[in-house]
Amino acid sequence: MAGSCGLWRQETKVTMTELPAPVRTAMQKATAGSTVMQIEKIESGGKVTYEVEYRKDGKDHETHFAEDGSIVKGAH
Repeated sequence: MAGSCGLWRQETKVTMTELPAPVRTAMQKATAGSTVMQIEKIESGGKVTYEVEYRKDGKDHETHFAEDGSIVKGAH
């Protein structure tokens, strides 16, 4: 992308069944009792993370996961 200091980022919508097993397991635990609205695979700087947007108790939440299923803090 021009003007982005050479940083490349691609976001692709995916389904729960397309996730790596560790990510799927962690995501199911994190979103238990909620409504999953969207899942995205984010490729940026040679790294892949997964973002889940979900609604729980009437509030919207967003959590990012690394490929090993660990929660990534501050990933955008």
